[in-house]
This record gives sequence, structure tokens and C-alpha cells, in this order.
Amino acid sequence: MEEKSGRLRRVGGKNHLIGARTQKSKRGRRSTVALEWVPGKLDPDLPLSLALVKSLEESIQNGSLAVGTPLPPHRTLANHLGWSLSTVSKAYREASIRGIVSGRVGQGTFVARPRNEEPVHPNLPVRLDINLAPDVGQRDVLLNGLSQTTSNADKRDFFAYDASHGLARHRDVLAQWISTPHFRPSPDNLLLVNGAQHGLDLALSIVCKPGSTVIVEELTYVGFKPAASLRELSLVTAAMDEEGLVPEDLDQKLEATGAKVVYAMPTLHSPTARTMSTDRRRAIAAVIARRDALLIEDDVYGFLPQNKQEPIAGLLPDRTVYLASLSKIFELGYRAGIVTVPPALLKTAQLAMRGGAWSATPLLFEVASHLIESGALQSTIDDLRREAHRRFEIFREVFPNNPAPTQREVSGYHVWLALDGRQSAEDVFYNARKHGILVTPPGSATLLGTPENGIRLCLGACRGEDLRRTLLALKQVVERPSQLLLSVV
Repeated sequence: MEEKSGRLRRVGGKNHLIGARTQKSKRGRRSTVALEWVPGKLDPDLPLSLALVKSLEESIQNGSLAVGTPLPPHRTLANHLGWSLSTVSKAYREASIRGIVSGRVGQGTFVARPRNEEPVHPNLPVRLDINLAPDVGQRDVLLNGLSQTTSNADKRDFFAYDASHGLARHRDVLAQWISTPHFRPSPDNLLLVNGAQHGLDLALSIVCKPGSTVIVEELTYVGFKPAASLRELSLVTAAMDEEGLVPEDLDQKLEATGAKVVYAMPTLHSPTARTMSTDRRRAIAAVIARRDALLIEDDVYGFLPQNKQEPIAGLLPDRTVYLASLSKIFELGYRAGIVTVPPALLKTAQLAMRGGAWSATPLLFEVASHLIESGALQSTIDDLRREAHRRFEIFREVFPNNPAPTQREVSGYHVWLALDGRQSAEDVFYNARKHGILVTPPGSATLLGTPENGIRLCLGACRGEDLRRTLLALKQVVERPSQLLLSVV
């Protein structure tokens, strides 16, 4: 029996969808397209579009469809059900009017949070791709420090234009802040810069000539690659293990290439979050000294360990350009970085600073100095450590089999999610994005398109109350075979 009305009819005590057809390929076989959702029981007394909306509402209410779940594309669902495209589009439009779904241009249609509830995240999709500090109230600390600074300090120096390496009193305070028992840089060897990325570019300008070779870890910081490319540098990778850069391979690469510069991130390496032990740092320092090379040590996360790791710069003060930053404590827009340089390179570094930016903004360092001296900065760092550790433990609960860092007590804003081969990094990236979760793009940390066996997840930008739910959703993406996640538009 066939009917053109496009409604459901009860025959023999069962619902029958009249006019529906099985989607077939050109060879006549049933399609194996896997959909995130298909309607269950449809109300026979409603037009098809409204029956579809009702089924969607019921799926949301009974928990089988979670907030943020992507719905099948209009055409894909229409083909699956054997309906016209206009019928499905009409249903989605009605669901949107009722506020149970939302459409995102270029991404699709997703289950929306009920309008009487707080949004899942203020800026959907959920971002695990940008390494922000978790919110522990540091913006309020910063604004309060700014208010106190502008009320009490000598305002004549807030926008000073005569110190290419920073005001002396700021360098005194910040030299003490970055010091450790075995690393005590002189304030005279400090330059205050517009964030660590500016400091990185400054370092390259004083230790490398165009066309030089630099040795980097086999997975390297994403911001280093464009900085090196602009200076036409040749990058050669050295192997990593669970602690980071491998001394023996570094030695071989320095000998084979004749390179005289190494770039490394020994503490909470980005993207892998690995941290070198004291013995490993000594071994790396010995290799660099033996090969008469220079080190650019990126220590922007050095403040996070409870017991600050001794920088390699303390072992090689005359061979290391050392980078630190305040941006990883406050906002990324708070561009305040610190560079220490060997005395032999100081005049060249000051000239490069003057030629590239003239000076950093003294106001930012005045605020930082006030927060350091008042103890407010340390209190904020303590809060960040606790929150970073809490988020790391949530990650460990959701992914208990993920390889643990060698030094588990060192928790940062990002983690390295190892993949077991069921999916490639590209698969995870695209399939997570379909679920409204952004992760670090694959290939961003490698050279020459070398495949990655993991994904960097940044745990700081996501709201704390959303993190577990987001990681559980990502776990489903990671653990399902790739072919089950593909959709047809």
C-alpha cells in the first residue's frame, strides 16, 4: 500500500511510515552512512516535519541527545528517511524557532541548551586549541593592581621612551622574580620585551644569520616555526623521549649539521607537556658546551611547578638566551616578557630592541612590579597551580590509560593526548570539530608534515564546569573508529 500524504498510518497495531524509502547506492545496496541521530517513534497524528520535531524533543528530554551534539545535515537525514529535503529543512527551522537546536554557519546544526539555562560556553565551540591560563580571578587582580599603581606611583615614567631595555627598577624586581638558587641573572643583562614571542624573535635576531641552522625538538612550539621562517632559518629536529630532548641525538645533530644554535622548552614543553629532570638538563648543557653552541631556552611555563625547575641557563649563563613571560599568568593580551642575554650579546640585543620596538610599555612592568612586591602575583600563581593540577586530574580520570608525564607533579595548562592508532591526529581534529570541540591542528608542531601520534589539548580556556563533559565527549570521538564518524553532506 502506498500513500502520498506523507503521514504515518497505524496498520495492524504498528506505525508505518508511508512514502519513506530506504536510501540505496547506485548498486542498490542499503547505505551504511552513520548518523549522529535518527528519529525514533514518530507521532502518526502529526505532519512529518512536526513529528520529527517532537521526536527530537523527546530524544533531548530522555538524555539520548546531549547539548552540543551535532545533528545530521538536512540532505543526509532526508536521504536516510526517504523524505523530501524541504520537509527536513522545515523541521529543523521549527526546532530552531523553539530554541532546541541552533545553527552555526559552516559547521551545521547542534542541540541547543534550553533557553532558561545558562549557555554551555560563552563562545561555542569549546576551545581546547588555545593555551590560556584558567580563570582564577587574575583579571580582577590585574585591574586592582593597575588601579593601585596609577593611584600611588610616579606617573611620569608610565610611558617612558628612553630605555630600550626597560627601566632599571623594573629589571631589578623581575630579575629577582625569575631567579632560582642556581640561576641569578644580573638586572643589567635583562631586556623587558613585548611578550615572549617578541623575545623569541629578538633572540633569533642576535644569535642567527639568515640561512643558519637551528636544532629543535622533533615536536616544537608552534610559534617558533613562523619566526624561524621569516628569518629563512633551516630547522633540524632532534629526537625526544618521555623527558623531552634526547642528549645523544642532539649531539649527533649538532655534529652532522654544524649548527650552533639550539631552541628548547625544558619545562612543560609545548605541545607535549614533558618536563626535563635535573640530570637531563645537565646532560643537555654538557652537549651544548662541548659543541660550542648557544641555547635559546623558552621557560614561559617555568613559574608553574611548585618547586621551580632550575633553568639550563643557570648551567650555561654565557651560552643561553633565556625567555620568561607574564602573559601566561594574566591574559595573552598582557604583552610583558623578559629576556636574559649573555654579557657578550647585550649590546647587540639592546640595538635589536631599539631597532625593532624601541621599548616595551613601562606601565605593564610597573603593574607587574607592584604585584610582585605586594605578594598578589605569587598568590595568583598559587591559585593557578592548584587549578591547573585539578584540571590535569580531570583529564587523567577521563583518559586513565594515557601515558603519564615522568614528573606528574608538574601540571600545566596543556596535556598531550596520545593516540593508539585507531584514528590519526587529522581524524581526531576534524571529527572533534564536528562535535563542537576545537583541538590543536595536527602538523602545527612538526616539520615537513611528519605525522603526529597525539594531539595537544589546552585545558585552560574551557570553563571548569564544562571540562569533564567536554573531555568525555572527546573521548567518544577518539575511541570510535574513524569510519563511524564520517558524515555525508
